[in-house]
This record gives sequence, C-alpha cells and structure tokens, in this order.
Amino acid sequence: MTDFLDWKQFDYDNSTVQLWVFKKSSTAVKFRAWHVRTDEQVEDLFRSAIKSATSRISETVTYTHLSQNNENSCLTHALEESDGLIALLQVVDVPEAENTDAALKQLKGAVGYLVKFQNGDDTVYAIRKTAPTWRPRVRNTMINAIFVNGELSIVPEETFTFDSYFDFYCLNETIFVASKKAYESTVSDKAVYKKSFDDLTVDPQFLSLFSDIEPLKQFVGQNAIQLRRMTVIQQKALYTRPDFPESLRRVNTGRNWGINFDGNGKIVVCNQTARVLMQVLLDHRLLSEVTETIYDVPDAEIV
Repeated sequence: MTDFLDWKQFDYDNSTVQLWVFKKSSTAVKFRAWHVRTDEQVEDLFRSAIKSATSRISETVTYTHLSQNNENSCLTHALEESDGLIALLQVVDVPEAENTDAALKQLKGAVGYLVKFQNGDDTVYAIRKTAPTWRPRVRNTMINAIFVNGELSIVPEETFTFDSYFDFYCLNETIFVASKKAYESTVSDKAVYKKSFDDLTVDPQFLSLFSDIEPLKQFVGQNAIQLRRMTVIQQKALYTRPDFPESLRRVNTGRNWGINFDGNGKIVVCNQTARVLMQVLLDHRLLSEVTETIYDVPDAEIV
C-alpha cells in the first residue's frame, strides 16, 4: 500500500516531465525508445492527466491473469513479475547524454508513449498506447485542419493526439494498471501464454482427462483471453487431484451441466460445453449457499 499512497501523493506539480515514444523490437531488448522534446504547455497537460487519475483511483485489486478493475480502482502488479515493463524502463532510463531525440519518423507508428515524472530521487512512469491516428496507414488517409475565424484551414505540420489519461503507471517496485487490456498488449508476451498451453496439452495427467484433446485446442486457438485462462488452469492444477475426475462426473450429473463423457469416463469436448468445462477447470463455477444459485465468476478469491 505504501507505493500506492506514494503514487497518489507524489508532487507532480513540481516534477520535471520527460516524454518518450516507443516501438516494440524483435531483439533481446524488446523495445526501442526515443526522447521527445516538449514545451511547458504539453508538460502541464501531462501533469493534469496523471493528477486526475490519482484523485479518481481510490482502490487496488491484486493483479492476476483473470482479475478486473473498475473506473475507480487499479490492478497492482509487482514490477519484478513484468519482464516486458522492466525492459521498457531500461531503455528510457539511459543517461541524459545518451538520449536520442525522436525524429518525425519515430513518432509515426509508435505503439505507445511513456511520460516520466521526476522529483528528486523518485520517478513515476505513466504509459499509454498511442491512438490509431499515429499509425502511418491511418495518417496517410487524414487531412489535418483547424477551425479559425469561422473557417477550416489546412495545417501543414504533422499533428499528434494525446489522450488525457494513461493505461498504467509504475512507481518503485509496483505497477498500477488502469487498463488491463492495454497493459497486457503493450508489455506482455502472448507467446508465453501459448507455450504454457502447448506444455499443458502434452501433460500426461491433463491429457488423461480427455477422450481427445484436439477440440479443446481448437476452442482455445490463438485467443489471448482463453490462453490466459488455460495458464491459470495449469497453475491451479485442480485436475491433478486424485478425486477430480470422479467429483466432476458426479456434480455434472447432479447439476445437469451438460459436460459429456465417453464409456471410459473421459471428457468429450465440444463447442457447446467447452466454456462450462473451462469454468470448472478454473474452479469458477460456484454455488451460493444462501440462495442455492450457481454462478460463473470471472475470478475467485479464497476467504
């Protein structure tokens, strides 16, 4: 909680502001970044944007692969667990003498921008994915104009649009995620989830549950959400419990969940029941003892 309070109480008004744009790299460093010089007006707008976020966000939720936040909360994630963000911070924390100022071609097509707020020895990083208008293909189809004195006039210079909010932030060893989708698409490696799923589908104990694993593989496919769910299933490993297959068959019959089994008691996966099966393997199909109602929940926390 200390980092969260420090983030909210940080002296943004008296901080120095530094803007970077970045693109992903296929090399080991993962990102390339360029410093962008800004005037005081732009810097004040960035200060206003982050102060608006710190005043609005009042709660934290622990980050997991499936956790979600609302407009007044953020997900907290340990920096040490985010190799992608560590890599990005490393390229924007180079000594000032080594900074490379961005040229127009670096701004065009940048996948995101990072704003550093520095006050003494403390630094808050704020990151946002760029708007679609930054993409060269989109920019080539647009006409830049301003409305002055009752008429539109062409703006010959290149213009770039910045949103008045950020997707995620970092202070000390904690990441504060306002937009999980943007955070994961920016710094997470989908290939990690895919490899996790590939490993799971050759795990003999997991394979032993199914008559055929191929329908499940087709259902998950390349979908990032489903791949994350399978990663959680692998981490929880409910299927490794000795009584899991028997318990699943018993409850499935008693509750009429519709999961199919063959003559050998193996699960038969199909498109109609794959979603239910995922919820069961996640342990996210829960029964309310108060109302006797069964719910599918996006995430669960033991109490």
